[in-house]
Amino acid sequence: MQQHLQHPTGLFQGMPPENVFFLIDELGVQNGMGYVVYQYQMHLDPDCPINIYFHMEPIGDASYQLLGALVARARQMRDQALDVKARIYTNVAPGDENTLAFFAHNGLSAEDSERVMLLHMPVGESRVPMSCSMDQVPLNTIEEQMALLGRLQQNDIAHLSLMDLQRMMRTPHFHCLGLFRAGQLIGEAIVSGTGSQCELQAVYILPGYRRQGFAKALIHRLMAIKSSEGVQQVLAHFLSRSGPQRGLARAFQAEEMAVVTLFPKLEI
Repeated sequence: MQQHLQHPTGLFQGMPPENVFFLIDELGVQNGMGYVVYQYQMHLDPDCPINIYFHMEPIGDASYQLLGALVARARQMRDQALDVKARIYTNVAPGDENTLAFFAHNGLSAEDSERVMLLHMPVGESRVPMSCSMDQVPLNTIEEQMALLGRLQQNDIAHLSLMDLQRMMRTPHFHCLGLFRAGQLIGEAIVSGTGSQCELQAVYILPGYRRQGFAKALIHRLMAIKSSEGVQQVLAHFLSRSGPQRGLARAFQAEEMAVVTLFPKLEI
């Protein structure tokens, strides 16, 4: 039975209709759907800042036409900035062999991953960088909490919602540590957790202050604070494709605990 692609007539879950595709058979029955989301992530991935996420379902023989349309649309979107590298990618569970095989057959590489890493305390004392200070960031009001989320989003950290932040704030080991230089907030790091374990939830340094060891200094100080509270393990989720995150993993001699997600990708 022949199938064709069509766009929705209007916005679909907040997305423009041209970024959404429905796979329709001759009887008008929808057998699949997919969409693409444009992301410019210079802070997260300076080597390849355009990362166009795609989602499609179901995955199978009938999906070749749908995948082709999504890649074609992604190529149109990446033409907005031809001077920088771009990729189209999706996420797959490591154990989903059928889906991984489908994408591999279509030329997508699954070498990128999200990994849970165990951070090891660096040798020596945690030092405050010269002409800087560190202090806990106040989050007593909704306005202060929303301001924090806004700063995170400006630095390509968009996975935390207000509900997530408030849930983390209720844990015994929550801490949001700010790095200040000449009175200006130039970076923040957030951890949360219970018992003997906590997790690095987010860290950023403002452009212009990066590659100077500030992120390492922030995390090192947080690890020292949490160690005094009885924390024995600090975990972090790192993306293998992110150069800055790979650098932090090396700085803390991070040990891989698990691979939680694979990201089949195609350079475009």
